[in-house]
Amino acid sequence: MSGRTRVIGLGQAAAGDDQVGLAVIEHLRERGAPDGVELLTAAEPSALLPLLETPAPVVLVDAVLAAPPGEVLVLEPEELEQRGLSTMSTHGLGVAQAVALARVLSPAAVSPSIRIIGVSISPPGRFQQGLSPDVAAAVPRAAEHILRTLTHWSQEPRHA
Repeated sequence: MSGRTRVIGLGQAAAGDDQVGLAVIEHLRERGAPDGVELLTAAEPSALLPLLETPAPVVLVDAVLAAPPGEVLVLEPEELEQRGLSTMSTHGLGVAQAVALARVLSPAAVSPSIRIIGVSISPPGRFQQGLSPDVAAAVPRAAEHILRTLTHWSQEPRHA
């Protein structure tokens, strides 16, 4: 497989805990991303459609409405709906739907390996700045899950 592995954080900067995906990307930038990894952000799931077109693996990082806040979940895209989990979107298209749509529109171009690192949050309030303490504490743990996923993929022959 060729191309750079993409880690994409989703979120809105002024939406309280919904910005956790952006915070995880910033944490990884400060820490230093592994070689061959591209760190990207997207404001909402429909922006994922062109970003999912890569032969390389993709990790999506997003807020997930679930309790308790601050829990880190490692999921396949299909698990979001199967487990009754919802990512935040004000545009009507969730992460699972964006991945499914990308696979329908460009089945040969979409990454064959997509994993979601979700951080559970409570429903956000209006125009909140910053993360709640529970969700802020989850940022380094989410980054560790991402790094473990990248290490695991780098050791699998189909991702090398």
